[in-house]
Amino acid sequence: MDTPPTDKTWRINAAAIIMDTDGYVLLGKDSGRNPYWHFPQGGVIKNESIEHALAREVWEEVGLRPSDYTIVSSLSGLRYKYPSSNRKVTRWVGQEQTYFLVRCKTRRPKTDLHRSPEFSKTKWIPLQNIKLEMFPKFKRKVIKGALEQFFGLDPSTKPSAVKTSSPASTASPTLTSHTMNRYLVPPGKKLRLKDYSPDDKSLFSGTKEESMIEFDKLREELQELQKKLFAQHKHRVLLILQAMDAGGKDGCVKHVFSRVDPQGLHVVPFKKPTMEELDHDFLWRVHKEVPSKGQIAVFNRSHYEDIIAVRVKKIFPDPVWKRRYKHVLDFESMLAEEGTVIIKLFLNISKAEQKRRLESRLQDPDKLWKFCMDDLDDRNRWEEFQTAYQDLIEKTSTPDAPWYIIPADRKWYRNLVVARLMVEKLRHLQLTFPTPNFDPASITIPD
Repeated sequence: MDTPPTDKTWRINAAAIIMDTDGYVLLGKDSGRNPYWHFPQGGVIKNESIEHALAREVWEEVGLRPSDYTIVSSLSGLRYKYPSSNRKVTRWVGQEQTYFLVRCKTRRPKTDLHRSPEFSKTKWIPLQNIKLEMFPKFKRKVIKGALEQFFGLDPSTKPSAVKTSSPASTASPTLTSHTMNRYLVPPGKKLRLKDYSPDDKSLFSGTKEESMIEFDKLREELQELQKKLFAQHKHRVLLILQAMDAGGKDGCVKHVFSRVDPQGLHVVPFKKPTMEELDHDFLWRVHKEVPSKGQIAVFNRSHYEDIIAVRVKKIFPDPVWKRRYKHVLDFESMLAEEGTVIIKLFLNISKAEQKRRLESRLQDPDKLWKFCMDDLDDRNRWEEFQTAYQDLIEKTSTPDAPWYIIPADRKWYRNLVVARLMVEKLRHLQLTFPTPNFDPASITIPD
């Protein structure tokens, strides 16, 4: 199938980690006496894209069609050398692989091995039961890297060493796809907000019009995932949105969650504190709005305003907002340990884009109500706000509650990235509809 080059080089290869709706992973075993298991994989042929190679190999080796699954994410540039005993070593140095995380639309779909001699048998294995010893030695480093990237899973760790006591450990917010990590603020790392371009659109190569097709698919999947989240009544999801004025928080919520069932969505726009709220600690009004089981809560602004605004506008002395960092970290740690998945997004717009949006509000009668004279005061403090956000995001991006800095100059791209991130977070929870405690066939509805 491959055309070998004159000089030995790397063989470009697509590999699939196929997972069903229950979190089981599909492995195949060679037709010979080789005791090891493998993921479906195969080389790219001439003039073929890596995605086409994936679809072809999955179909030929295990009999699953592209309509049977969804590509969740991918990780490229993984290499391993062939051992000297491998017959392919005369043609290739080894393989340069792109691993795809593929999620099936059903529970353990039936496989078909008649189209290819690669596998003599297949087996669905729970993700947590996968160990490096199951795979050939020369592939283990690559496989370990893929599993760690996709799931945060170290397959070389003994089960007894894996933490299972915390509910949050089964749904760590840091377990995102390779591509979404582009916007992740690594916990404990020095942050330069200027390194994150508000105009970036590097994760989507198409046009705005083409993005709507992808966005529509994501919203449809988000709708289905939210139904399962609500029905399962097990997980809680908290989305925190922060931005400069005119940053797009309202529009983001409106478009991304337009198809979500309202009974499972709780949107809270935190405004200037009332007198009653000021009579309590600053987290009092926040804690009562956090999501319950089965619910997604969206904070449109949040408790972080009680640090940012207080600092920049000098509402209280510096010691007040400085000690709030610790209070916020402790608060979010408690929520995560109790099983809440926390996603924090800073919608990053440029000063020039903010100017355009504020001018648009002044010129459009339907948007004029959004304009506030305080917006001009805050704009005059642009650099102060940027510095405050940079410090805050750096100090409060944690493994339990990481920050993502989302490019927001292009509204369509902002919505696409946020929808994709939400879908990936919910996919990781491996949501399912609850199994009834009765036999539906035994029920007769009376006339």
